[in-house]
Amino acid sequence: MFDKLNHVTLSGVEYPIKCDMLVLERIQNEYGSIAKFEREIISWEPVLDENGEEVLNDSGIRKVKSKLPSVKAVNDALYWMVTEGMDIEAAKKNEPCKEIKREELLRCVDMPYMKLADLVHDEFSRCFEDPKNEETT
Repeated sequence: MFDKLNHVTLSGVEYPIKCDMLVLERIQNEYGSIAKFEREIISWEPVLDENGEEVLNDSGIRKVKSKLPSVKAVNDALYWMVTEGMDIEAAKKNEPCKEIKREELLRCVDMPYMKLADLVHDEFSRCFEDPKNEETT
């Protein structure tokens, strides 16, 4: 587990947010696979040709188009990541974890939906980065 927690501010309240192995396990249990879940939370998808193959531009880069992420997937991920962040923060302070209801947290969301989806995807993506420069507990 890494010491550094990112934070998200919702309705003026700062919440710790963490995507780690426990959150990934929950995602896999709920969505069937990590890859399927990621497709649910990203705001783009590849452009496909009539054969279902990805279309590349002249530079060999795949073409993409915008799409709306799954509201359920974004909301699930936000809640799981915030509650994991709260658990980690409480453990560091040797305090009991404050509980927050899913609905209570989601009612605090005051940023545009696409920005929230990108924030959740960014935190999710950190699970797959090289941690060599991080300090572990």
